[in-house]
Amino acid sequence: MDNNQNKNKDQEELELAEKSKELGVPYLYKIPKKIEKNVLNIIPENLAIKYQMAAFDRENDSLRVAMVNIHDIEALNVLRFVTGKENLKTEVYLTSSSKIKDLFKFYVGAEKAVAEAVRSLKQGEQEIEQVKEIEERKISEIIQDAPVSKLVEVIVRHAVDGRASDIHVEPVDDEYRVRFRVDGILHSSLNLPKEVGKAVVSRIKILSNLKIDEQRKPQDGRFQIKENGRITDFRVSTFPVIEGEKAVMRVLDRSNQVFDLESLGLQGRNLEIFSQKIKEPYGIILITGPTGSGKSTTLYGFLKILNQEERNIVTLEDPVEYYISGVNQSQIKPEIGYTFANGLRSILRQDPNVIMVGEIRDGETAELAIHAALTGHLVFSTLHTNNAIGAIPRLIDMGVEPFLLSSSVRVVAAQRLVRRICNSCKEEVELSESNIEKLKHELSNIPDEEIKKYNVDLSEKLKFFKGKGCEECGNVGYKGRVAIYEVFEISERIQSLIAEKDGSETEVGVEAKKEGMMSMRQDGILKAIQGLTTISEVERVTKGSMSMGGEVDD
Repeated sequence: MDNNQNKNKDQEELELAEKSKELGVPYLYKIPKKIEKNVLNIIPENLAIKYQMAAFDRENDSLRVAMVNIHDIEALNVLRFVTGKENLKTEVYLTSSSKIKDLFKFYVGAEKAVAEAVRSLKQGEQEIEQVKEIEERKISEIIQDAPVSKLVEVIVRHAVDGRASDIHVEPVDDEYRVRFRVDGILHSSLNLPKEVGKAVVSRIKILSNLKIDEQRKPQDGRFQIKENGRITDFRVSTFPVIEGEKAVMRVLDRSNQVFDLESLGLQGRNLEIFSQKIKEPYGIILITGPTGSGKSTTLYGFLKILNQEERNIVTLEDPVEYYISGVNQSQIKPEIGYTFANGLRSILRQDPNVIMVGEIRDGETAELAIHAALTGHLVFSTLHTNNAIGAIPRLIDMGVEPFLLSSSVRVVAAQRLVRRICNSCKEEVELSESNIEKLKHELSNIPDEEIKKYNVDLSEKLKFFKGKGCEECGNVGYKGRVAIYEVFEISERIQSLIAEKDGSETEVGVEAKKEGMMSMRQDGILKAIQGLTTISEVERVTKGSMSMGGEVDD
């Protein structure tokens, strides 16, 4: 939409708002983010479109209805008849033609798309069930049928609008379940009949250029959608399960990339260490944590800062999650022998300044990364360990010599993601004195100057917050996520301990705490005092297992 169209639209809104004042009726300025189906369907879709009106809210026995023409006698009579059947009073709002079209979009929901897909698949049901016996061309014709495509579009749109990071389409008993992961927590969205679920998975495979007749082994692919200038990438993984085939799509919204270190959650000493170490000419910087803890995003944040013309940055990833202009990003392909280890050998012949290796999975990759660091390269990578210090014994277990580790590794950080409190419904919450004292005790070994960097004063009464739940956050009280960190700097004393004591986790840990290292839990508690997250969220990710377990407090 160009500037002239925007101006015309704004002018129309202003004129209608003025008109509503003259007529003494309210004006609908903002479309709700969600309308309950039982409210929307009080006025059937065909009548809503014909008479340009739509129900958008209900309070007790009062129904709020938006209309383009509040003087349309026929429309008012129809409205009176429809609401009379349910003994409802009506509160009419004037609105613009563009807003009424936006309200009509709520009718094209997942339930309607599912119903259309079921109808369209009735004739081809037998072919879908016997998918292995018919040729791929014929399957494609069935799967690309408009209702199935529309259903996939609805699922994807709901996920993007709902800020989901992942979409799961999975067979469960005699149906398929669609779940969205929002701020790290999975929520059920809708259930599909089995034949529709199979068609949806196949449609996703077609979009991702995967083989739709291959259901016996996992496949990986990706596709992209562009809407209103917004680009969203979907990384697709299919996986055979007992009941059929599951598809998971990682949603990568290019317009929502946060690569600023402070926005990611680095504060105080942790921020200072990283700000200094990522600008050093050589050494290894490791980020540890389970899948989905934001490790890649943190590394992309480092690359974004270092991405300047005088540096040659090369990455080896599996898969490439975000594209960064000016960075040489490479996708490994183990099936053809292109592994992290082989790729790293090739990278060293590409005259790099900075190397990012997606993950250190074996001793060979670890040794090559250390060799790269010792020969004048800055290397970023990730590792799967529970905490930061655990990375040292893990690398030694892989066969790396302790003296090589001590001279190459500069920083190891562990991280988890906690949900941010929604700013629109944030409210103070009372904690018992005994709980507050326990939290203060957990922070007692942190130097005062470090606590001040978080703008926290433990001598004053501590305040804690939670989200009450509102339309903005989908009534869960959280919106977005922030990382909590444990940053382990390799000092000269720690270098000696690693070399002399074979990386003893206990002795290294004692020394790291003496030098001011904070635990993830302490970082999380300080962020809860700042009002960024809740204590229950910190408990969930620090007391839970490596798979980010723990009870969810909604």
